[in-house]
Amino acid sequence: MKPNKQISSFLTKTLCAVLIYSFILTNMFAIQVFANTTNQNVEISTSLKKYTTDLTELARQNRLRVNPNFENETNRLIKVLATGGLRQPVILDEKGENEELVVEQLATKIATGDVPANLRDKRLLKLETAALFSNAKNEAEISQIIKSIFNELAATKGEVILFVDELTNFVGSSAINDALTNALLQGKVHIIGGSSKVAYSEKVENVAEVSALFETLNIGATLNNFTKNLTKKDGGDEDFRGDNVASDLRQMMSEDTTGKKRVDVIIQAKDADNAILRTIMAENRVRLTDRIGNSDTLVVNLPLSAVSELSQSGLINYMSPDREIKTLGHIETTSGTSLMRSQPSGYGRSSAYTLDGTGVGIAVIDSGIYTAQKSFNDGTTSSRVVYSQSFVTGVTSTEDDYGHGTHVASILAGSATRDSSAYKSIAPKANLINLKVLNQYGIGSTSALLSALEWVKTNCTTYNIRVVNVSLGTPAIDTWTNDPVCLKVQDLNRNGILVVAAAGNNGKNFLTGQKIYGQIHSPGNDPSVLTVGASNGFGTDSRSDDIMATYSSHGPTRSYYTVSGVKNYDNVIKPDIVAPGNQIVAAQARSTSTLITLFPMLTNSTLNITGDDNDMMYLSGTSMSTPMVSGAAALLFQMNPKMTPTSVKMVLEYTAQPLNGVNMLEQGAGQLNVEGAIKLARLYKFDTDFNSLALKATLLQSGQSFPTASSTVGGTTFSWAQGILANHVYLKGQNLAGQYQNVYDNWYWFEDGINYNSSGTPSLGSLYGGGITLSQNVLTSNATAMGGGTVFCASGVLISDGVLISDGQIFGDGVLVSDGVLVSDGVLVSDGTTASTNNVLVTGDNTRAMQ
Repeated sequence: MKPNKQISSFLTKTLCAVLIYSFILTNMFAIQVFANTTNQNVEISTSLKKYTTDLTELARQNRLRVNPNFENETNRLIKVLATGGLRQPVILDEKGENEELVVEQLATKIATGDVPANLRDKRLLKLETAALFSNAKNEAEISQIIKSIFNELAATKGEVILFVDELTNFVGSSAINDALTNALLQGKVHIIGGSSKVAYSEKVENVAEVSALFETLNIGATLNNFTKNLTKKDGGDEDFRGDNVASDLRQMMSEDTTGKKRVDVIIQAKDADNAILRTIMAENRVRLTDRIGNSDTLVVNLPLSAVSELSQSGLINYMSPDREIKTLGHIETTSGTSLMRSQPSGYGRSSAYTLDGTGVGIAVIDSGIYTAQKSFNDGTTSSRVVYSQSFVTGVTSTEDDYGHGTHVASILAGSATRDSSAYKSIAPKANLINLKVLNQYGIGSTSALLSALEWVKTNCTTYNIRVVNVSLGTPAIDTWTNDPVCLKVQDLNRNGILVVAAAGNNGKNFLTGQKIYGQIHSPGNDPSVLTVGASNGFGTDSRSDDIMATYSSHGPTRSYYTVSGVKNYDNVIKPDIVAPGNQIVAAQARSTSTLITLFPMLTNSTLNITGDDNDMMYLSGTSMSTPMVSGAAALLFQMNPKMTPTSVKMVLEYTAQPLNGVNMLEQGAGQLNVEGAIKLARLYKFDTDFNSLALKATLLQSGQSFPTASSTVGGTTFSWAQGILANHVYLKGQNLAGQYQNVYDNWYWFEDGINYNSSGTPSLGSLYGGGITLSQNVLTSNATAMGGGTVFCASGVLISDGVLISDGQIFGDGVLVSDGVLVSDGVLVSDGTTASTNNVLVTGDNTRAMQ
């Protein structure tokens, strides 16, 4: 790598020797020092031998500590070292106490060969600063010793890695060490730094030219806004539950006794670079086809005979098929958006502004976008589709040759001016990021979806992506703690991005008309996601006639994990919210797209005018309701960028309209109410990062009072839900929306604040403040606030030692729930099996009108 001239210039003037005289800050005591060259090819020279300890040799003698609590940190350190380049890793600990434990664990892995090939023959030395000072008489001698150490280190040509336990002691002195500077910039020296977080923040982090040389690895609780996040969970292997092979993959194994059939599989490894894992893959003819970013998720093609050995190796967290994904298929007025489009000055703002999504990036993961459509460039010379990429294997074009993604994007952020802007969207000035994962037939793969989500994580800052719209899905088979797509969307939440996903269109059997429960799709089954079902507004602005669309998938989620052959179902209450999804008119892709070619009745002479770039079409499905909610989320992020994904989810649920006669497993909290969401959220503080707020801190600006919890939209006045759903319970109380709850932090979701005792009884945990009530009942609403109505699912039915719904339990009002079995009153509850097994139409978007 070529040295950066700007960094070099700075270092030669002010930094330039990251090892200098401030060593006197360390303890001045002598210790035993040695460096043994046994079984190593690299010859250690005088200064290195005298002032370092050979940790790899100590590891061979089993004299180092191995702490399994630091396995993840050690693996992250290995990744940085294996990648190479100019930047050197620095391990940051809260008190500077545990860096050496991580480095010793690294030395053990090097000694046993449990590292990538380019690290396997390295030697890891620890610089002994006490010995250095005990042998030096003055500053000049210290400087000369340090210069010798790093000249000798450079002479090893990268075969030796030096651990410097307090890096910041070498930064900031006026003394210059050109040998170290040149070695770092020319890639001749490899070091691992250690530091307390406070010291690093004070001496290095705020100097861009210095910090550019280092890549930090946090261990323990993180500083400032992220402290609460990492005390929650570290995303480690212990989160995976049950059998580490998906049930449908095991089914494939049982059906192929020869084990020769090859299938595409997603492996979530503990360490994707582990040498033993790679050896097992090679020996079993496992072909690596892709890696999701730099993560430990691998996409492979393997013979089924390889699954058992991989499963039993202890090196993987979970394996699942690379499953197929499919589409799930007057907005301003009926959603209440038009009432709140123009925002006056006040509420802490000095001037009026238009609420239209300006500046917010929304990633649309779908079948592509027809960027020439006027819905995306009305009034401008260029499209608001600011980036496009295809993740479909063998397809480079990002064009919407299927016809679904363009329609979805137009509902979300279309600005068509034709017909007096009748087809304007929720967020017509938002920027669109077009990530294509579906081919011309509306079919894609889980691996493509994972790659697109990983791209969002990597590029979210560049395009200010705060919302991801996923109007597609795959049957939710794996529990949300194991499902690779669920884990990836959780990672986006951690990065301040709200994922909005379609519930699915499996609410009824289209052949018999029978209602089905338990067909929420992945990633809509994940608790961090805002999952959207579809309501039917009958094409009117009034909300008084709105009902549920019968095709909209109902909860509870039936994804599961398996222990000793027993399925343990998630049974999360989903969807979270619903929005109009029936006969939605929005932009059409080219007339040659698959949907229009096969189903010309999706458009008509009124909608289809001269030229492809201004045509409209009908589609129905939760694919259409999802972008409405994504657009509403974009408006909230535009109005208040300091909000977190989960706080936006809370506002949208809290202000939703409960539909009369509809239960929570069908409508969640209720129907989208943009008027109420804006009315509430504009009162919030907008100059404070929500992640930094303390538990129970007021969300309201000084001088503002909580609004009346009702809205009038389309001539209909209705009460807000005034509550949220948290997996198996619902929560109520004004403090949910008036005070900060720690579950609103990035990488948290509502259920993280719920505790369960040994008998499964839930209670509020320490992440919630006071003034909040909890209930287990799933209710059929009477159109009043959450809690009003009758019990549909009795308290406790969703919680039973992990097996949340089982044969013979009564589902609320006498409807027998019996996994996948049709019961007498025409209700079918499925097990999360594929839609085809239940004779249910998967997409449902190909009909002009769905009831």
